[in-house]
Amino acid sequence: MGTGAVSPNDGQSGQQDEASARHRGGDAARGGGLIVLLALLIFALNLRSPLTAIPPIIDDIRSDLGIGPAMASLLTSIPVLCFGLLTPIASLLIARTSIETSIFVTLGGLILGTVLRAMGGVNTVLVGTVVIGAALTIGNIVSLMIIARDFPRRSPVVTGLYTSALNVGTMLSSALTAPLAAFFGWRLALGVWILLAILAGVLWSLVLLHHRRSARRVKAEASPIAAPGDPAPVRPRSSEPIWRRSLVWLLVGAFAAHVFIYYGLTAWLPTYLMQADGMAATTAGFAASAFQILALLGSFGVPALAATRWISRATLLIGIAVAWFVTPIGFLLAPGQWLLWAIAGGIASGGGFTVIFMLIMDHAATLNENRKISSLVQGLGYTLASSGPLIVGSMREASDGWAAGFLFLGAIALLMAAIGFGVARRT
Repeated sequence: MGTGAVSPNDGQSGQQDEASARHRGGDAARGGGLIVLLALLIFALNLRSPLTAIPPIIDDIRSDLGIGPAMASLLTSIPVLCFGLLTPIASLLIARTSIETSIFVTLGGLILGTVLRAMGGVNTVLVGTVVIGAALTIGNIVSLMIIARDFPRRSPVVTGLYTSALNVGTMLSSALTAPLAAFFGWRLALGVWILLAILAGVLWSLVLLHHRRSARRVKAEASPIAAPGDPAPVRPRSSEPIWRRSLVWLLVGAFAAHVFIYYGLTAWLPTYLMQADGMAATTAGFAASAFQILALLGSFGVPALAATRWISRATLLIGIAVAWFVTPIGFLLAPGQWLLWAIAGGIASGGGFTVIFMLIMDHAATLNENRKISSLVQGLGYTLASSGPLIVGSMREASDGWAAGFLFLGAIALLMAAIGFGVARRT
């Protein structure tokens, strides 16, 4: 997967990365895979933590900057909009440079955006938020290319570890930002997260150094043949354009449904539990954080089930859709049993990202196809899903209750299940 030659029109990074993947894909067998994996996981810690650092201290930010709820909501919604709207630009950047360059652009953008967001007035904070969103958009795409290039034989397991790291980053920033703000103020509490980006930059510098040494060694040995443990031959290349493949559009629909439910539910879950079950704010916050923590069940469980080889990716996708259906309906009918529904939602949350990313890598014959499919799936998916919190909130106001919004999320889950059956017929 991800090692075939590409046409001249596929971009400079495709030519560089796929030509070198023959001797990089076996890094795990030659001792370099561990540092690549560690660098990938630390990189992943950065890809969601800037988003979840804001909600715990939003009242402090509003009070200090003198902004209202609508302006405050932009601090969390702007990055998600960037995921959708800026994906074509991010994909083009990756195509014109390289995977490693794109990684450093992501980390540099995160550091710059975090510093801007932690200083100055409203305009500076908003500019910093946009810079963070743009950087994360690049990171979303390039992460899957790293997995496909460096871990082709272990992609299900590494994909699970990657999505787990996303959730761990979310948990860290959610849990630690508020205490840091209490001692040092909200600006330093936001700014301290550049340390994760710096650590990732150091690790990827070591990876780049290792790759260069490996390239010189291969050149010195005059060995054009991949070493044992390198990626298996790529799948036959399809001459059909990405945008004309029905499976790709099914993946767009599945990802949009998955992220729509995720953001639509998590945005309102604490408020819902306080109103529907009379929870205290701290308890509702704990329930919401448990929802994030339990996503590790899906992140690790899906690769484990996929490894059995008797459960197809499509079957896993359908199972994730069922878990998503159970989650909002369970919260609606029995909010007191929130832990059960948090478990179902955690499985769906972590497992959904994992199985869809696995399907992208399964379907991509080359790294450039990986980039293009990932860009289309994530770009359109996030664009469509960014309206999730707004739609659920609007339904709540229009009906003066939560039933309409949560039932709508259940209907989206049924649509996701139908898409899963469509995927099953095409794989």
